[in-house]
Amino acid sequence: MFREPTFTIVWMMVTVPRIAVVSCLSTTPFIYGIQHEGNLRAELLLSDPSEILRLFSDRRADLALIPASAYPTLNGARIVTEYCVGGVPGSLPELLASDDPLVAGWKPYGKLPCAFALWVAAPEVDPETVEALQHALTYGLEHGYEAILESPYGDDPGRAYEGLSRFDYIFDNQKDKALKKFWDSGQKVAPRSNPG
Repeated sequence: MFREPTFTIVWMMVTVPRIAVVSCLSTTPFIYGIQHEGNLRAELLLSDPSEILRLFSDRRADLALIPASAYPTLNGARIVTEYCVGGVPGSLPELLASDDPLVAGWKPYGKLPCAFALWVAAPEVDPETVEALQHALTYGLEHGYEAILESPYGDDPGRAYEGLSRFDYIFDNQKDKALKKFWDSGQKVAPRSNPG
């Protein structure tokens, strides 16, 4: 006797992470990677630094690239990925000349490597999502020139790419130690609403 096959439908709730990032030259590869890598389905929220902090603090963003100076003030935030937006201020005169207090705060540290912005996740973000973000950021950094061409900086890609090359995106032990020294100094800096 023939029986009709039975099917069980299992409903799985798929959560799309919300990722908050400032849209500026230094974040162009990250944004490109999140949009193009293919394995990370995410809602990208582009805004200014103070709004990014609000989105993350209010849990309207699950992951965010935040000003490093603000990290100690965020409840429940954890640093994720091996990436940041950083550099060595003493070797970057244009950064040292900046009037941006997230950058100016590093001036006393001269040649110490610094991380201006860090990737953070809310406590409930699962390891698979963090890993997918890591892959997307790697993809973006590997395709920096393509990222420039697709960005608002595409009118002068050579100059923009040169500007991009002045940043260091690896969050290594040296930057971690320098950042802890910066936090321990007790410097208080507020993010500018428009980073340029």
